[in-house]
Amino acid sequence: MAPDTLNRHGTIASVKSVHASSNTTEPAEIIEYAEPDTKYAWLVAVAALLNLATTMGTLNSFGVYQQYYLNTLYPTESAVTISWISTLISFCMFVGGVFTGKLVDKFGFRITCFSGSIVCCIALILASFTTRVWQLVLTQGIMLGLGASLIFSPSISVVAQWHTKHRVLATGIAVAGGGIGGMVFSVATEKIIDNVSYKWSLRILGILLFVVSGTSSMVYKRRIAPAQGSNARLLFTIARDPRFICIALAVMFINMGYFEPLLYVPTLAVIQSGTQSTSSNIVLVFNAGTTIGRVLSGLVSKLVGPVNANLASNFLCCVFICIFMFGVNTVVGYYVFSALFGMISTLYLAVNTHILAHEFGPQVVASSVGLSMACCGVGVLIGNPVQGVLYETYDRSHTKFNAVSAWAVACFAAATVCYAVLRWLVGRKHGVSCFQKI
Repeated sequence: MAPDTLNRHGTIASVKSVHASSNTTEPAEIIEYAEPDTKYAWLVAVAALLNLATTMGTLNSFGVYQQYYLNTLYPTESAVTISWISTLISFCMFVGGVFTGKLVDKFGFRITCFSGSIVCCIALILASFTTRVWQLVLTQGIMLGLGASLIFSPSISVVAQWHTKHRVLATGIAVAGGGIGGMVFSVATEKIIDNVSYKWSLRILGILLFVVSGTSSMVYKRRIAPAQGSNARLLFTIARDPRFICIALAVMFINMGYFEPLLYVPTLAVIQSGTQSTSSNIVLVFNAGTTIGRVLSGLVSKLVGPVNANLASNFLCCVFICIFMFGVNTVVGYYVFSALFGMISTLYLAVNTHILAHEFGPQVVASSVGLSMACCGVGVLIGNPVQGVLYETYDRSHTKFNAVSAWAVACFAAATVCYAVLRWLVGRKHGVSCFQKI
């Protein structure tokens, strides 16, 4: 039996010596403050769902704001300029994950996430008083993204700490909050903009985010003591591992192409239908698809293996973009595409967390998840501006989206290759053949 030690809360904590899954050969001591897979673990998953409903939901519903900014509020501004708002929300939210790992190790999940809810609330309220696009970039873009980073990555990693048997399912349920929040916020945002004003939509969203996220953060607490040693050395050790490099490149490529359907399909649907409400309906269907896909990610991962699930989902994204963006020209087709793409494109959020915890250990999951999310941010920073330039240069004058769609296909194809290499590396390490699930 593992020896016990008194933790900082005055309770007995179990100490286990396990071999780290990274390149190190020395046994890593894991101090557990509580048992995994308990009823409280599922309460943590529900709290994470609510937290991610506010942060990812805000991001996933930005298509409604982009449509309003581009066609109504700032019609003379280019799509490139407007796209910087969503680009910087995502970039700051993801890249901030590098620093949230250290903050969680020092202050814990609860304080870190609660601080994020305060920053997000202030950012959205300040955005409601802006009169220029650059002011929206600073508030609704950078400040909101930094606040969301304090909630996003910790909410994913805390679930991974509390679950071992059903980690992918629990994480999938948590990240499904992004789809649920996107559905709720998309409809609510459009209604408030139409009946009140876009300024009040931002204020109400900010207050709602603080109340829901601030309350949910109180449920969080650490189950496993953070890894000892320098955080910078830990990040360097993880970052140089070939398995992590494959994951990092894959999520970077995914986020270089992911926002093309999310940001441009609603605009294309409005052009085809002639009604503004189609935009929010498309976003609603997309978020419904992401909700279903994330919840089912655990089942898919169990059936085919987590690495195989990521490999297949990115390949299918390439196929669906080619079929629906190049071969379909109807509103119904865009609804079908939004649902299918939503279901499979974000599978990696839940599955990658399981892979990182399994390959590198649950005691470093906050740092490994944060570092991988930073790579997502790099992809967003590259992908969204490039798509904006492609749209302005090749697509906008012809009311087509061929150039941005081709970019998205190339990005998902590159991610597919990265996961294929990861499958080979993991299979070689564990002695699994190419025909077995990984």
